[in-house]
Amino acid sequence: SEQAAINMALNRRLDLANTKDELEDSQRQLELAAEGLGVQLNLVGSVDVSSSNNENDFQNLQFQRGVYDFGFEADLPLDRKNERNAYREALISLQRRQRGYDNDVESIKLDIRQAYRNLIETAETFRIQKVGLRLAERRVEEQRLRLQYGLTTIRLLLETEDDLVSAQNNVSQALVDHTISKLNFFRDTGVLQVRPDGMWEQNTQ
Repeated sequence: SEQAAINMALNRRLDLANTKDELEDSQRQLELAAEGLGVQLNLVGSVDVSSSNNENDFQNLQFQRGVYDFGFEADLPLDRKNERNAYREALISLQRRQRGYDNDVESIKLDIRQAYRNLIETAETFRIQKVGLRLAERRVEEQRLRLQYGLTTIRLLLETEDDLVSAQNNVSQALVDHTISKLNFFRDTGVLQVRPDGMWEQNTQ
C-alpha cells in the first residue's frame, strides 16, 4: 500500500539516514554546549603524610598523623559569554538540521505518493492495452475468415493487420513504461540496491 511504501522509505532511504545522523549530532552538540552553562562543582583534596624514620621510607608512613585537606571548587555561571555563544550556535544549528530533516521527510513522502500513482496508472494502461491487443487479434482473424468467403476485401484485412501492429507496439510501450515506473518506485522506497558488479537487486528485508 502507499502508506506501507512511505514507512519503508522512511526506514530504508540512505539519504534520510544521513540527514538523521546529522540531526542527532547537532542534538549532542547542543547537550554539550548546555553543560558548559551549568554550575561546575569539583571535589578537591590533598594528603600530607610523613615517615617515622626516613622521609623516603614508604613502609613506615604515619597515616594517623597525616594532614588531610578536602574541599569543593565551584565555577558559577557568572561570566560565560563564550559558552552562551556556543550554546546559541548549537541551538541554531539544531533548528536548521531539524528543518532540513523535516523537509526531507515531506519530500520523500511526496516522491513515494507520485511514484505509487505512476505505478498504478501504468499498470492500468498496460492492462487496457493488452485488452486492445486481444481485440485487434480477433479482428484480424475475423477479416481473414470473411475474406475466405468473399465477405470482405484485402484492403480491410490490411487495415486490421496494421491496427494489430499498432496494438502490439502500444502493449510493448505500456510494458516499458510500467517497468520504468516500478524501478522508480523501488528506488524511491529504498529497496533497490546496487551490487558490486553494478547490477540492481531488490532487497525488501
